[in-house]
Amino acid sequence: MYSLQIVTLFIIVSYIRSHPTQCREPSTLPTLSNDLLTQSVAILPGEEGMILRGLNSVEDTFIDITRQNISNHRNSGLQSCSVQATCQWHFVKNIDPNRKPKTIIEAQCSHSCCRRSESTCCDVNNGPGCTRCQPIYYYVHVLRRTGCDTVSRRYTYENKLEKVVAGCTCIRSPNVLRPILPTMPI
Repeated sequence: MYSLQIVTLFIIVSYIRSHPTQCREPSTLPTLSNDLLTQSVAILPGEEGMILRGLNSVEDTFIDITRQNISNHRNSGLQSCSVQATCQWHFVKNIDPNRKPKTIIEAQCSHSCCRRSESTCCDVNNGPGCTRCQPIYYYVHVLRRTGCDTVSRRYTYENKLEKVVAGCTCIRSPNVLRPILPTMPI
């Protein structure tokens, strides 16, 4: 009798190891944070912004972001600001099935060089003072799938901040050979 229980237990353990846990969505999700202070602190450089634990604390298996273009004819009103900008952008769908919401609309820079500055573009001329288009980011709270509870076989979710592109701007690299200007004596 005792040996039959051991054999049965061995078979069950072998079956569990050979068949990965199939998870499903939980019946209720955590409340999505709407803390505007946390979102605005995230843009600070250095450690101040790092304390917020964004995607770097999530396993790679739970990050599956793809971007899908949005056709311009439906969004012509949204494009008017971009058309006149030095760095044009277009809108894309940022899609990840491991996140709530699954789809976020964000901007994507259309060019790497600034308009009317092609001769000083960093892609062509990498000298001091060259210019390039740079994304402008903001942060949004999302529910991010972070694991699977093996007992309940339900996915676990956590509040995370994700960086999203709001638009693009033209930046100039620092001029490292800037001359020292004389100062006037007082």
